[in-house]
Amino acid sequence: MKTLQPYFILLLVMLSSCSQKSYTALYNENSILLGDEVKYHLSKNLLKLEIVYTLNEPRVQKNGLDQPLGLNGSQVTIEDPIKITKLLVADKSQTFFIKGKQLSDASFVNIGDKAKDVIIKDSVTISSENIEAVNKLQLAFLTDSNIEVGAYNSVLEIKNNISKIKTKDEAEFTLNLLQLYKDQSTRASKDFKPYIKKSKIRYTVIIDPSQLYSNPGNWSKLKGDKISHTIAPKHLFKDKAVLNDVITIEVQKPETASFSELINQKSLEGIVYRSPALGKVTVSLNKQALVKGSLTIAQLGTVKIIAVNDLKNQANSSVMLFKSKGENNLQVKNDKLFKLHNTTEHFDANETVEASQKVIRREYENKLKNIDLLILKLQELEKEL
Repeated sequence: MKTLQPYFILLLVMLSSCSQKSYTALYNENSILLGDEVKYHLSKNLLKLEIVYTLNEPRVQKNGLDQPLGLNGSQVTIEDPIKITKLLVADKSQTFFIKGKQLSDASFVNIGDKAKDVIIKDSVTISSENIEAVNKLQLAFLTDSNIEVGAYNSVLEIKNNISKIKTKDEAEFTLNLLQLYKDQSTRASKDFKPYIKKSKIRYTVIIDPSQLYSNPGNWSKLKGDKISHTIAPKHLFKDKAVLNDVITIEVQKPETASFSELINQKSLEGIVYRSPALGKVTVSLNKQALVKGSLTIAQLGTVKIIAVNDLKNQANSSVMLFKSKGENNLQVKNDKLFKLHNTTEHFDANETVEASQKVIRREYENKLKNIDLLILKLQELEKEL
């Protein structure tokens, strides 16, 4: 019996030593938590987009009556600032549990008096000026007849191909065409007062930039190392209007090291966390870039291990862990978060009828001025030939 006593002492020392260390294991459906073992989730980033769509309905005041102008139908555009907010939430697909010495609640971002399950990291607003620079809707075109639209499109085609006119006969023929198009674009009735009635819909959608979607209003595709998300909620407008403006968010995934140690081992000493990575992001409107830059995205990063002492000393500020509060509680939180998907808010624009008519009149006069300038240019060309 005396011979076995040293071995029992050694075993107790070893068990005591293990209880003073922290080990992390991958959690799955077959995992069983013992005693005070804690389950936690790694973090991930979501992007919340708030987009205001403008419904442009052509109408006309004629002979004292205000009525729909059934020419080209209503058009849906983006004119107001676009707000993009980066959120930090628990990633339920990356769940671990701690064996041995447990972490204090201070190690988790969702525990404490001021803790939240959804953390707002930062946001960016794309201004109306930036949007208008790449996407200016001419309101006059919405109130033009099909003949007027066709005539002015032909004018623009002539303008773009004027260098191909090589003879006097070609110049004379083109001048006659331009005069015909100008006549078709000139409104004889001064009592015809079209305007655009504007109404607004604020559309909010939340996406995981690393995931692929196939939803009404937003879908994704993967090509090489790039994920492209398309935002185009046509279903909001049904058959009432045509959605002209489409937002795309392209995310280029960085190269990151794989982490297979937890697959091959039952547990590892230390705490598993994920180090965020910089992904290149481009936000475009109708395939024209509005914003380009880099964005730290947690789920595109590398899974690593940090020593408990380093975690306590906050040696790495990128360690963001979410303590599990139970599946039911977490599910409720996620349900509340994702109810924000595809939410809409309707409100009227502040623009008056008179202001709209003024804009349309100015655009109409500029259109005629452009035709006159092109006629003068062709007349000079005809003299030279």
